[in-house]
Parts: sequence; structure tokens; C-alpha cells
Amino acid sequence: IVLLLFLLVSSSVASANYIIVVNYPKSVYWGQSFTITFSLATTVINSTNFQYVTPGTKIIKIGNYTAYQGFGSYWAVDKINISNASILIVSFEGKVVGTFTGYPAIALYGSNFSLTSPDGQIGNYEMTLDWNGPLVLDELHGWFRVLDTLPKFSAGNYTVIFTKSENNTVCVYSITVNGSTYLIKYDTGIPWDSIGYVGIRTDTDTILPLKFYVMATIPAHYVVYVNGKEYDSGFGSLGNITLKLYSPAIINITYPAYNVYKLITVSLNSNANIKQQFPIIQVTLIMVTSLLIGLSIWRETTKRKT
Repeated sequence: IVLLLFLLVSSSVASANYIIVVNYPKSVYWGQSFTITFSLATTVINSTNFQYVTPGTKIIKIGNYTAYQGFGSYWAVDKINISNASILIVSFEGKVVGTFTGYPAIALYGSNFSLTSPDGQIGNYEMTLDWNGPLVLDELHGWFRVLDTLPKFSAGNYTVIFTKSENNTVCVYSITVNGSTYLIKYDTGIPWDSIGYVGIRTDTDTILPLKFYVMATIPAHYVVYVNGKEYDSGFGSLGNITLKLYSPAIINITYPAYNVYKLITVSLNSNANIKQQFPIIQVTLIMVTSLLIGLSIWRETTKRKT
């Protein structure tokens, strides 16, 4: 007789600024090895009220929301510090009002970016993921296109995962548009620690953001318990454990310094009355976390090749 074990999140505790992001199979065979991947994420930004906009940006009220209209290489950004992070998740929900007139985008700018000038600044690191296809970089000497195959976007949800490469540079790992994920895996060569601003590029368009948030995974000490006994511990931005179980179990993933934990119940009953309660921001992360295990495998493959 072959029995199935079902994995379900039974409870979790998240602080106001930190949550545990996990990825695991929904079910495994009795005695089959399986891997749980996890990380600690922190909210960096959760607002459409951008700290800085290009001087001269037109503010347009659409219902209860604020839209931003640009007039050529315009932007709206927030200041960030990702020096301690290794994965950056940028998520936009909203739309371009009307038809495209320019190159609206998700934008990352260097810490030396001038807040009084349009982008394309000589002597600064800049990156835009244009919603009509191109990935455009400025590595101190002006704009140049490196890709023309990014997924196109005009309305809905647009989420980008950036990762810190082995060379400490910014890698565009994936883009998710309205639930469909596209792997990019492009190393921009731009230093990770140089990034100082994140936001949207309006260019000559009008952009209506309904939600905009930025999250980052941070390295931290974790302890994993199986049935109340310590099973594993470590330090890093992305942890994982591999188990082989022959009976029901409770797996408790904890980050003690941040007072957060997540319980995963391994049960013989697929219809157990167990529900996961998500913080608001984590709803969008559900579609993103499935990429974490693939990301960890890709990194291990990259390490073996170097």
C-alpha cells in the first residue's frame, strides 16, 4: 500500500515588518525525500505615495487614486538600502492610462542619482524594465538596450525578482505579469550595493499605481524543529531542509531574533481543516515563492560551474 503525506501550513506568526516565505510540495509519497525552501522577507516599501518625483511631474486625480504624468524621462521613486539583502522583490499593481507614448517602466537608480533631473544621467547607474519590452541599462555612460524580449505590460500586476549574483551584481531573475512568470536570468553587471532608489519610470506617459511594494530577503539565523526537536539551524538569506518521513509530523521554521515562525503540518489527510492566514502583502508573494526553490537550484548549479 502506497500512502501519501500532505503538507499544509497550519499556523504562522509574522511581525509588522517580517514574514517567512516558504516553498514545499503539496504532497509526497510515504518515505519519499522532499525539500522545503524558506527565507525571511522584510517590507521595504508599501506605498504609492512616492518620496521623490521629477520636478514638473503632473499629478492627476482619478477617483480616489493619484496618477503621475511625465514629460520625457520622468520618474517617481523611493529611497532604499539593499546592502544587507540578496533578493529584491518589486511589485506594481495599476495601469498605464491611455495608449503608450513613451517607455514606462520599473526603474532602479544608483545612490548618486540626481533628484532634480530626468534619468539617463551620465556618471550614474540606472536600469529600466520597460513595459513595452526592452531592458535598458546605464552603466555610467548613458543608456543602451541589452534585451528586447521582456514581457509586455499595460495593466494589472507586474512583479520583478532581482537577485544578488555571485559577483555582487544585480541579476534580473524573473518577471511575473498577471500570474504568468517569465524567467530572465540576466546579469546586468550593475553593482548590487550601488542601488539607492526604486520606483516607476513615467517617461511621457500617465501611470496610475494602485499598489506598489518592495520586499527584500535578508540573511538571518534560523532554527527548524521537527516534532518539537531541533532538526537544523543555520544562517543565510535562503535556507532549505530535506526530509524523509514515514508518519505525520509538525515542522516549525523559526527566526528567533525576529520572533516569527511558520508551522507546516505533514498529514495523512488531504482534507484536514487547516487554513493558512496570509498578511495582505503575502497574497501576491504566493505566486512568487514557487520560484524560490528554482532559484536555489540555479544558484547551486552556477556555483558548481565556477
